[in-house]
Amino acid sequence: MLSFVNIINTSALSYQSSVGVGFTFNPTLSVSISPSDLTIANLVPGNTLDSNVINVSVASNASYGYTLSTIVNGNNSNLTHSNGTNIFSSIATDADLADLDNSEDTNIWGYSYKDNTVEIPTWSNYSGLSSSNSATLLDTNTNNTETGIDSIDFKIAAKAASTQVSGTYTGVINLTAVTKPTPMNLAESYFAAGKTRHDGYYAMQDMTSEICNNTEVIGEGSQTELIDLRDDKVYWATKLADGHCWMTQNLDLDLSHDRPLTSEDTDLNDSSLTGAYSEDYEYDPATRIITWTPINTATTKDFSGDAGVSVSGWQMSNTQPYSANKTDDVNTGHLSFGNYYNWTAAIASNNSTTLVDGTYEDILQNPQNSICSKGWRLPTISNAQNSVQGSTNEFGRLNYLYNNNATYSVEKLFISPLYFARPGQISTYSKYSIDGGEPNNYWSSTINTDISVYYLAFSDSSVNPKRAYHSNSRSWGASMRCLAR
Repeated sequence: MLSFVNIINTSALSYQSSVGVGFTFNPTLSVSISPSDLTIANLVPGNTLDSNVINVSVASNASYGYTLSTIVNGNNSNLTHSNGTNIFSSIATDADLADLDNSEDTNIWGYSYKDNTVEIPTWSNYSGLSSSNSATLLDTNTNNTETGIDSIDFKIAAKAASTQVSGTYTGVINLTAVTKPTPMNLAESYFAAGKTRHDGYYAMQDMTSEICNNTEVIGEGSQTELIDLRDDKVYWATKLADGHCWMTQNLDLDLSHDRPLTSEDTDLNDSSLTGAYSEDYEYDPATRIITWTPINTATTKDFSGDAGVSVSGWQMSNTQPYSANKTDDVNTGHLSFGNYYNWTAAIASNNSTTLVDGTYEDILQNPQNSICSKGWRLPTISNAQNSVQGSTNEFGRLNYLYNNNATYSVEKLFISPLYFARPGQISTYSKYSIDGGEPNNYWSSTINTDISVYYLAFSDSSVNPKRAYHSNSRSWGASMRCLAR
């Protein structure tokens, strides 16, 4: 019991509590098959005959649909005689009934189905049933609440040899329906992978191929801010239609001799102490940690002003890494200019002059290190066609997917979901340029000549996703976008 004595002018008392609320939703899925076996009656030796037809119906309220697949019972795709010896084997290639009938093969069988969800259902060719892989019959991307139910018709056909033992041949086909998971954006994939937040953000360095693979391309909703643990700067990233996870903001990492970068936080994979990594590179065999220390002149140089200004401290050099930051960059987020790097700095090197052989025809020979965060890398540019899915001309692939492969129309590069900025460049005579020609350059890891490399170049009126000036272009200052390994 509480008692109060001689309380005067007390303030009002209040009590507040909260209770967690929530619910679990499990999508429903049901499959029904018309009550009949797939039976071929009176199969004549030397001829082909198909079976009666069964109907397979599926109902689900899964938001992103389901798949209906066939798979054999165990590892046996044969139809077997009751004696356990004689068989009909599954056909090896797709064929229609006439093809089966005219085939030199005998004692074979296959299945056909008719998808009743399409406007004009037609029977498929007869297919063989694999003993190891399933075959998809229905693949829906949404639930079927509008029609209430989806269905297919299903049948088999067989051809017998005149010498085949008579009797009954049986087998089992399993029909499996699986609901599709709700697509995850990048942040949800980090969470599902058990990653923890740092100051409210998931870390660039925690990116894995599994996280990117589990992320769906779902437009603006997949854009996620990630933190770079090297300097706590935050960058926008997303999964794009090419299947890769990309930064959609320019890299803004300041380089300094006083702050070595290691393979614990940076894209340092090649522990070679030769070539481009011969100077100020260390490798600890015990810990397998690679360390790169930029030489003094790599310290970030700030500059301001309009086009034509000379960038103090910058030299047109391939023997030293340089980076620069435009101090009056007023853009934020996606459109931030970020830092400008010469290519030697971009590949985390203190001297890139030993890299003299072009890698356009074989990007496996590209430098494997960069100043991207651990788990990320520089894009590649190759001779692969832009239109090929998974093309290793990665800037070209983006231009194909999002800009209709245009060369004189670039507006779609500047908007969602790519958000390429217009940062300009530092070029000849160490001057900053942002007007005319193709001033907006983004580095790749692909070598052109002993003094130049390939890069994405665009202005307000044209785009070249595989630019390669035969001049000292690797000593220029360009921007960087990284994509996940």
